[in-house]
Amino acid sequence: MASTPRTEYALATGIVALTTAAGFVLRPELNPTDVAMGFLLAVVLVASRCARGPAVLASVLSIAIYDFAFVPPYYTFSVHDTSYILTFGVMLVVALVMSGLVAQIREQATEARAREHLTAAMYDLSNDLAEATSRSDVIDVTESHLRRLVAGTPIVVLQREGADLASALHLPAIEPFASLEVRVATEWAFERGESAGHGTAHCAEAGALAVPLRTPSRTLGVVAVVAGAHDDIPTPAERATVEALAALAATALERTALAEQHQLARAEVEAERLRTSLLSSLSHDLRTPLSSIEGAASSLFEDRGALPAGLRRDLAESILEESRRMSRLVVNLLDMIRVETGALAVKKSWQPLEEVLGVVLIRMEDRLKSHPVEARLPEDLPLVPVDELLLEQVFTNLLENAARHTPPGTPISIRAWPEADAVVVEVADRGPGVPAGEEENIFRKFYRGAPMTAPPGSSTGLGLTICRGIVAVHGGRMWVEPRAGGGAAFRFTLPLDGPPMEALPLEPAGD
Repeated sequence: MASTPRTEYALATGIVALTTAAGFVLRPELNPTDVAMGFLLAVVLVASRCARGPAVLASVLSIAIYDFAFVPPYYTFSVHDTSYILTFGVMLVVALVMSGLVAQIREQATEARAREHLTAAMYDLSNDLAEATSRSDVIDVTESHLRRLVAGTPIVVLQREGADLASALHLPAIEPFASLEVRVATEWAFERGESAGHGTAHCAEAGALAVPLRTPSRTLGVVAVVAGAHDDIPTPAERATVEALAALAATALERTALAEQHQLARAEVEAERLRTSLLSSLSHDLRTPLSSIEGAASSLFEDRGALPAGLRRDLAESILEESRRMSRLVVNLLDMIRVETGALAVKKSWQPLEEVLGVVLIRMEDRLKSHPVEARLPEDLPLVPVDELLLEQVFTNLLENAARHTPPGTPISIRAWPEADAVVVEVADRGPGVPAGEEENIFRKFYRGAPMTAPPGSSTGLGLTICRGIVAVHGGRMWVEPRAGGGAAFRFTLPLDGPPMEALPLEPAGD
């Protein structure tokens, strides 16, 4: 704990008093020169422990007491022997030199401690800022560190996009501290890019220190340390600390801003790529059904009764089938957009899996007529919390995918079993399977495998992407594995985590 000036003066006086007492006790045994050495030692001791003022006081007191009590004639300040004048001068010079050296050493030690403290603070802050990923994280970390290092209340004020700094000073978190003087100092620091407030040449009466968050390209905001009381006003060392930490915070804010811009740029590139892919998919995948519809409709329109009834029926069926194909393509594109944008809303309710699957199998009976479907669901399979319509879409896409990529007559197997806190569902086929290394690629947008039975252009390559997205919003995951004996097995999990069972509507009791 540092001593106060009053304590140092008292210490100097006490050391001289002790030396005087010892001199009186030993005066019969010592000559005046020995006593002078004792006082000189006292002056050196005071100079090594105290500042320049107490050291000079000790020197003057030592000279006066030595002359008065230990130099003949005693108890008078007259000096008959001029050699004692040299002794007095040496004592004074030693006191001044020693106090100067000690003061210099003390200043160097203080500066070294301050540099060490600042270096440690900057190191800790830089480590924490390295983990910050957003502007709010940077602000919280900076304010937290300043709160531990300096007196007063630290506030980080950033310029909001499209607004001036003055409007940021009226935010609810800032308003209690933002007096007129603080606002003036903060705005001055922001506009000029220089520190303002207490301890500076600008707005010194503000009772706060405002340091700009400045980067080489611009000023992002201001760090204001607002004093709650007079003792909270930052010292020069604390001001240096605030300025150093503000420089680190500004760099971190610039980094997060660049990262956000980079992320936005990547999102724009991805969006542009998606738009291009969508347009390409629409132009490619809709051309075939549109051509078929146009050809069939043109034939029917130009028919003058020459076409047989069977052929007219085939043309009408072709128009209907191709229209349904177009509808499925558009629905898949819209579903994929909902998955990509996070607009896929899930309304879970506890459902028996066999009912959802039964609805899909009935609806797809015509499309699966060339593939025998075997569904094996255990009787004790628990209810699953799912969005029934979305799960129907998953089964529909998986079954269409299996029918499209497997030869006619090959079976499709559907199984489910409980596992841990979830139900695992499997849709497996006996087709060529998924090539090694493509297990993840098949879930990417617009990925197209080699179709076995469907005509070119019958798939947008979105079905599996949509399936994985729907399963993901249910809290599950989807993957594909090679099936023993040939084929592919698509599996997904449905976690048994949903609304309370008590919330389910009760079935009416039978008569």
